[in-house]
Amino acid sequence: MRRHLSAGALALAMLTLPAASHAVQTSEDAAGADIGRRLMEIAQGHSCSPKLTCGRISSCEEAHWLLANCSWGGKLDRNGDGVPCESLC
Repeated sequence: MRRHLSAGALALAMLTLPAASHAVQTSEDAAGADIGRRLMEIAQGHSCSPKLTCGRISSCEEAHWLLANCSWGGKLDRNGDGVPCESLC
């Protein structure tokens, strides 16, 4: 005997199919996830408070993060060339 799906069951099945088809992660998706994860690690390690000077910043990566994310970060790029703390970067 053949069973027929109700309209509700059919709708539910159709909604879950796209989710299942996206379960396989492409290398592009993985790279994006890696970048996102790295940005979160960087953000968790830095803070805009207190304000820092180049002499108190420990890495070029930190200087770039502060330049991009803190309202006062532009002060780290004295000559306006987009490179903060030239002594580090």
